[in-house]
Amino acid sequence: MSVLYTPTSLEKGLKTLFLQHFSTEAALAPRIAHIESSDSDSEKYDWLGQSPTMQQFLDERRTIPLSNTSYSIENLTWEATITVSRNDLADNRTGSIQRRIQQMAATAAGHQNKLIINQLIDGTSATLGLCYDGTAMFGNSHPARGDEGGVSDNLLSGTGTTVAAVSADLATAKATMLNFANESSEPFFGDGVGSLAVVCSPSLEKVFRETLNAGMISNTSNVQVGMADLIVSPRLSDVDDWYLLNTGSARSLILQDREPLEFSALEGNSDSGFMRDQWVYGVRARYNVGVGFWQAGVKTVN
Repeated sequence: MSVLYTPTSLEKGLKTLFLQHFSTEAALAPRIAHIESSDSDSEKYDWLGQSPTMQQFLDERRTIPLSNTSYSIENLTWEATITVSRNDLADNRTGSIQRRIQQMAATAAGHQNKLIINQLIDGTSATLGLCYDGTAMFGNSHPARGDEGGVSDNLLSGTGTTVAAVSADLATAKATMLNFANESSEPFFGDGVGSLAVVCSPSLEKVFRETLNAGMISNTSNVQVGMADLIVSPRLSDVDDWYLLNTGSARSLILQDREPLEFSALEGNSDSGFMRDQWVYGVRARYNVGVGFWQAGVKTVN
């Protein structure tokens, strides 16, 4: 006996199914990016750049204006949509429809992760990876601003992919980050970089797990145990390259959130349902990813 699915009951059921399989447990944004709310089509980030330092109070306060940077992130609209034949519903083919909804939920949940990793990959591009100082996010010649003292380099050459080489390069990357100065000629991270994360490909996972967890490396006590969290992404195209990111108050990425994900449907007597016997289900959201503080990230290239 066939089952009659009314539009209302079907939409509610598929929405519930979508939400059940929409998991943000593996979301990267809370771990490595600033999450900024947006109420416009784009946002300008004046807080990237100059920040005041403590100074002696003399005759009056000396104010520091917002940075003269003009870094903006435009919100983009994202969607995923499927169509379902009314005949398939009438013929009880809901199992395949449910699986497609589950797949759509998984894809939607991972999309922000995709944008975040892509921004790291594009970080050496002078167009796609442009940051607030007018150069690529990862580069050898970040220009001096204010009293920074000289050009800075956060694109390093690695010495290899063995545990010993990666351990040495990790120490170099951290030291490089510690030596960055702000526009007041003070250490950018003050007296310490705080929490860190390494982002690498699956090809380097074993090496980094050993580097960050082994008690001994090359017959020497490993002082880097627990130094950084490890994020492994199969999206990284250059499998021997890796990133060291600050995950404290200063971060190298920004997730700009404009409109949250919504699930909607066109069923029954909608134009699609009436004219083509096709019911349509889709999700929609508005957000984008951009570059924050370049000082909060170091890329090592092998």
